[in-house]
Amino acid sequence: MAHTDWFRAFGLAVAVLVLGLTLSAQAGDPEAIEQKLFAEFRPTRIAADRSQILTPGDQVVIQKPGLTMYSVASPMPPLYTYKNGKIGRGLLGLGKDVEISMKTPGGTAADYPHRPFAPGEKCWVTGVQVQKDGVVFQLFSDRYEDIRYYANLKIAFPDKKEIPQVEAALQLVAEVLTVAPPEAHFDQPVVSAPVVSVVTPAPKSQQPDVSGKYNFDEGDSQLNFVSSSGCIMLGPGGTQSAGKYRVNGDALTMDCTVTGSSFVLKIQADKLVAEDGHVWLREAVAPPLPPAISMGQSQAQVTASLGQPVRVSKQGVKETFYYKDMKVTFTNGRVSSVE
Repeated sequence: MAHTDWFRAFGLAVAVLVLGLTLSAQAGDPEAIEQKLFAEFRPTRIAADRSQILTPGDQVVIQKPGLTMYSVASPMPPLYTYKNGKIGRGLLGLGKDVEISMKTPGGTAADYPHRPFAPGEKCWVTGVQVQKDGVVFQLFSDRYEDIRYYANLKIAFPDKKEIPQVEAALQLVAEVLTVAPPEAHFDQPVVSAPVVSVVTPAPKSQQPDVSGKYNFDEGDSQLNFVSSSGCIMLGPGGTQSAGKYRVNGDALTMDCTVTGSSFVLKIQADKLVAEDGHVWLREAVAPPLPPAISMGQSQAQVTASLGQPVRVSKQGVKETFYYKDMKVTFTNGRVSSVE
């Protein structure tokens, strides 16, 4: 009887060992998946301040709806998850917004410009990480009305307790992201409106176009219209808050979503006139930057390329370097305009 029990125990141990080896053989290798992904999606290297692309890799085409990226001004990117054929937020995504809000003094994650990315649109991959329950892609956009966006997209494995084989993982990724054909030019500002037009047609006549940036005639403040109904208000000292607006004829009603205050501006060509007579003047479209200058560069980078300026003026967070045929304006130490 004892011998019988011993043989049964031995047989059970062998069966468990074989089953474990079989499951191990079926489970995928995260390092192999990561190597394959890096070979297929060549990563793009960007500047530390996220202002520009330093070394371009592969662009990817988004295949599914539901992905919204935040401005790179956000202290960290939002998190979206692809699962069961859909891109969504989930509890992890909502938790990430809480983190962003905690790192935004006096504001929330909603204060930063957001942009939905539709199927067929492109972006860059700046990083790939294979985790035990999915693959995380770090995504980075070109400029849309002078704003860059970024986000993390996690592609969850069907079984969070098992890493799939390499080919199965690649097929899952291809449901959401595919490599775009190479193009001759990259990292150019996107001219067209992101999703919706800033100009809304009226029933009988075209509403005025109020897109772009407007500077206040007194103080260091700016209005930046980022969509057909949203804007960012930049105040002295770099403070910012989100706003909503609506156009009715030549009147623009502005609502600050943070303070709850509201005011009306009259639209006059390239300026907005307040009821107290103060003026918001629209910035002219910036000319092409000199080859040696890029938006977001530091003062040291500019002087290394152009030399010391003839004259320097400073007002609040803005500082202007005057050269013989050019002036370069810095906001918080970074290039914000070149004339």
